[in-house]
Amino acid sequence: MPETQPHRISRLATVYTVAIVMTNRSPPIARVTRVTTELPVPRCARWRVAAAIFVFITGCLWLAPPRLHAGLTGENVALIVNASSIDSLTIANHYAALRHIPSHNIIFLDDVPGGLSVSLDAFRDRILKPVLESINSRRIAPQISVIAYSAGFPTSVDITSLTKRLEDNEQEKYRRPTASINSLTFFYRWVLSDSPDCLGWGANLYARGTFDRHFTNPFAGEKGNQFDAAAQASRAERFKEAAEGFETLANEFPTLCPLPILAAENWLRSGDEEKSLTQIRLAIRNGWINRRYLIETEPLSQLFGADVDMPADRRGLLDRLQDVPCAMQGPIAFSAINGWTSDGHAVSQDQGGMPYLLSCMLAVVHEHGSSLQHATASLDRAATSDRTYPDATFGFSKTKDVRSTTRFPVTPDALAWLLARDQKVEIFASTLPTSAKPYIGLMLGAATLPLSGRKWSFAPGAIAENLTSFGAVFQNASQTKLTALLDAGAAISSGTVTEPYALPPKFPTAMTYPYYAEGVTAIEAIYLTVQSPFQLLVVGDPLCQPFARASNDFVRCEAIAATSTHPSSLQITWQPLPDTPVSTATTAMELYLNGKLAGRLRPTPNIQINLPPETHGVVDTRVVLIGAHPTQPRISTRAEIVVGEESQLPQLKQVAADNPDDIAISIDSENAERVDVMHLGRVVGTIQNSSGRITLTSQQIGRGPVHLQAIATQSGRAVLSRSLKIDW
Repeated sequence: MPETQPHRISRLATVYTVAIVMTNRSPPIARVTRVTTELPVPRCARWRVAAAIFVFITGCLWLAPPRLHAGLTGENVALIVNASSIDSLTIANHYAALRHIPSHNIIFLDDVPGGLSVSLDAFRDRILKPVLESINSRRIAPQISVIAYSAGFPTSVDITSLTKRLEDNEQEKYRRPTASINSLTFFYRWVLSDSPDCLGWGANLYARGTFDRHFTNPFAGEKGNQFDAAAQASRAERFKEAAEGFETLANEFPTLCPLPILAAENWLRSGDEEKSLTQIRLAIRNGWINRRYLIETEPLSQLFGADVDMPADRRGLLDRLQDVPCAMQGPIAFSAINGWTSDGHAVSQDQGGMPYLLSCMLAVVHEHGSSLQHATASLDRAATSDRTYPDATFGFSKTKDVRSTTRFPVTPDALAWLLARDQKVEIFASTLPTSAKPYIGLMLGAATLPLSGRKWSFAPGAIAENLTSFGAVFQNASQTKLTALLDAGAAISSGTVTEPYALPPKFPTAMTYPYYAEGVTAIEAIYLTVQSPFQLLVVGDPLCQPFARASNDFVRCEAIAATSTHPSSLQITWQPLPDTPVSTATTAMELYLNGKLAGRLRPTPNIQINLPPETHGVVDTRVVLIGAHPTQPRISTRAEIVVGEESQLPQLKQVAADNPDDIAISIDSENAERVDVMHLGRVVGTIQNSSGRITLTSQQIGRGPVHLQAIATQSGRAVLSRSLKIDW
């Protein structure tokens, strides 16, 4: 993949030439424009091969669909660790093991500022930029969509230098000069360009809006004028002209699926039913999901209404859609390689879309937060919830407290959606539930939550969050902290790091819960509903997905017997299985070698990966299946495959340590000149011969489920060992 061109950044001394784009100004967030000279980005079809292993893949079709791929698994998470914090190392050990985070995705920082709050310059220079630089230097940017901070990081950032540049004095008082660490990571482009635009009420274009937002003009410049001209022609009843205008735009921007819907409506009004149906098929293929809009709204109800005698192929189109209300936009899977438009849909970044990076903290270990034990228990519990489809209730508190009333206007739409999907819902006129039910979602609003002595419980994977002023202000014990909900059994929660005022754009709405029930991950569900998240701290397991409808197909990864032409090869076998009520067919596959994305392809029964002849040792091989569902659910199959002779692998073994608080490891690698021992991808010990012993301390590697691997240098080649897991 060719490198993107260098793009200079004002106020920054370094010139970046990487896939995560940094510009010298904040790009316009309102609309898409084709003028994109300041947005150099990677092309998703040009992935670099994993970890210096150049491979040749046979027996498959490379994928170049119009729809952009999204969805999340551990391969899409960058886990950020404070190398000087035992708590941070320990949380990282747990999460890496639970979610199978590739070692290339784990980034250790050695110069993390202490305390709960940090200046904007310190955050940018000592946290954000080193993280992005590591992602880019490792060439994993195309696969990273989530930045997850372990414990041991500041939770808030002083952004006085941004808020003092706000031009609207009337609104300035509602934007306190404090932001969360994860929100500024989400808005990385604005932070790197030192722009206050991330403080806008609608800065998060990924967030969903009302249903009519689908049909707003997403363009700027010439394309915006073309959209306006087509809309004007429709209002003037020049329907053929309008249809041609919308269809032209739809052909150029195939991922903006409302465009062919607009074209279809105008073709039908012009009397051309066949062209209208062609555009409907195109819209559905490119992501349109709402069934009721076709059935209930004019003029498309003429083709799809309940009283229409439809042919089988037309009814088959409806069968592919979701029977959900038309009040709010539906959920959409996230990917950082995509950009987002003002109508809430994804386009490629080189078409002018605005990119983001989802971000959260895994835990806040603090005297006013969670204990280390509670934090690890919360992550352990959350990881058990995936694809469990819990028989639990979504609960909504409705009291006279402004913390409750602020978000309640959207709640009827959320209830209607959940009921349409046969989910259990409850509205209770109290701060907390009074029943003994399990809850998979709770929307609360109170300064103090009396959580002790409760009869109810959280189902594994629950999202629970409480609107109050100081839910993420850990400098004091005032009000119930978001971590109390995690300690009580929730998988993820959120709260503000400063006084937010009762302004709905700053908080997740009730639509978080129907989106979660559709199958998105927990972190997607939250960011899908927060229009202005700059003060919101998100904490917990970002990958929880109890309602995901992933593929249930069979995958096997294995080594192939060496031949004279291909001495080192892997075989991937995929076999489709019948769908179940909670699964979806596979629409695409991704291959990862040693933690790096090697290719994205169509579902292919047999794939042979020919490695370089000198390849020897363990190859971490992963196949991710992407489901044919609007939420693009993913499921990963992993295998440590030995290429070459097992006897040649470095051997690691735990032995008795001189100090009971340490870990001792014996190392044996025949004919090795050197052996490096790695913890989560970082070298923590080295011997300069074929055998020896190293001692590791908790200050080096933390505690919990510690994973170690060795890389031996044997006759000039690197040989990777199997993983050694130690529960410490």
